[in-house]
Amino acid sequence: MTRTLFLYLLGRLALWDSAFLLIPLGASFYWHEPGLKYFFPPLALAFFIGCFFLHLGREHKRHLSAQEGSFFLICVWLLLIVIGMLPFGISGRFTWIDAFFQSVSAVTTTGIFTIPVGNGAVPHSLLLWHSLRAWLGGLNFIVLIVTIIPQVSGSFGPVLTGRSSKNTFSPTLGQMFDEAHRVAIVYSIITVFSFALFNLAGLSPLDSLTKAFMAISTSGGHSSIDMAYIGRTGYDFACGMSMLLASISFILYWRTFRRRDWKGFLADTELRSFVGLIVLSSAVVTLHLWKNGVYPLAEAVHHAVFQVITFASTSGFSTTSFATWPQFDVFVLILLVFCGGCVGSVTGGLKVMRFIILFKLAHVEIYRTMHPRMVVSIRVDDVPVDMKVVSRVLGFFFIFMVVFTASMIIISISGLDPMQSMGVAVGCLTSAGVTANLFGVTDFTALPAWTKLYCCFLMVLGRMEVFSFLIALCAAYGLVQRKW
Repeated sequence: MTRTLFLYLLGRLALWDSAFLLIPLGASFYWHEPGLKYFFPPLALAFFIGCFFLHLGREHKRHLSAQEGSFFLICVWLLLIVIGMLPFGISGRFTWIDAFFQSVSAVTTTGIFTIPVGNGAVPHSLLLWHSLRAWLGGLNFIVLIVTIIPQVSGSFGPVLTGRSSKNTFSPTLGQMFDEAHRVAIVYSIITVFSFALFNLAGLSPLDSLTKAFMAISTSGGHSSIDMAYIGRTGYDFACGMSMLLASISFILYWRTFRRRDWKGFLADTELRSFVGLIVLSSAVVTLHLWKNGVYPLAEAVHHAVFQVITFASTSGFSTTSFATWPQFDVFVLILLVFCGGCVGSVTGGLKVMRFIILFKLAHVEIYRTMHPRMVVSIRVDDVPVDMKVVSRVLGFFFIFMVVFTASMIIISISGLDPMQSMGVAVGCLTSAGVTANLFGVTDFTALPAWTKLYCCFLMVLGRMEVFSFLIALCAAYGLVQRKW
């Protein structure tokens, strides 16, 4: 394996990280906080790593192999996490384990917090760095999902590219950069739109920016920060709309903007299924909350719609406490987290398109059983789905459920009861840390160190789509085996 392109890409990423560290560094001077202490060491480290790797990879080839891509996927998360944790650890307000946990949570947009609660508990610059890190984590994920991941685990065909699109993924560096620039532009435009919504809702420019970062990246919100805005209709609308926009495929956005094909956008099967799921779940939860006397009808609609969007988008914002919610409604929210948003979006979970294919597969198998000689194919948006894609979806679903079940058992060793262990496991795997709150797990700092590290592993595993991690592991094993 030649490592030139692998190192070149890591070097570019490290230099970008050093550039973004200038933002909280400058803000710390404005707020009279010790920004040089917090942000200069990681900035210098990222800059040095970037220059060193770019020098080593200066004569890189133009194609990325599957093996290079698999190692890059692991190293890119490690690089982002280590650089992200340094300001938290250097500040002295976190243990290094908690700083690592907080960085992983931000980079993977999981939304689990170890940030101390209270006015002035954490400097504003560190809070800004956390929200910026979460936004960059969301951007990093959608860039990887349209560039590196297809090279490692194989193209997901119509599952990922857009059903009527002629786009195909290429290992060529120039085409990978083109795809990355497209989704980055769309991601930035939607972030600006979200910032405008929060600003119109009455939030200050700084709060609007941090909320936009966290909503578009689906990284959730801190309860102590959100409390001042709970109950504001404008804030809830801005937050809900931002989470919805982040749940739709960014590839679909780009295709629509480029072709001006709004009819095709609205006719997209995955989008319509996702919206239908939101509407149906909101109606069911609203009626159940109202019938059980938890809220009056108007409040039931408000809280049900917002929380359904929150869990379907695997975000962490909330308008209410779940302590009084019936178990039925909690169960509906858990199912929404498993489902997630659209493929190619920032959300976690299994994704709507995979469930569409699984349901269509079940329907086709029923027909095949009734009519053995009938030739039936799975089609999405009138485009046939290759059986290799179908088998990959089945394999992904099986591996995901095996990892989830095993993780629930492992986490229960820390002393959590089975339901709490399930909430933590599914929250880490689906990048929706808010699920742990459904079962009373709100303070992750109290968990043993090994449990925090295992949760970090699950958060990264969920963002790597499980499949890609296993392929990277197999590639690493093969490399070691050949060397020894």
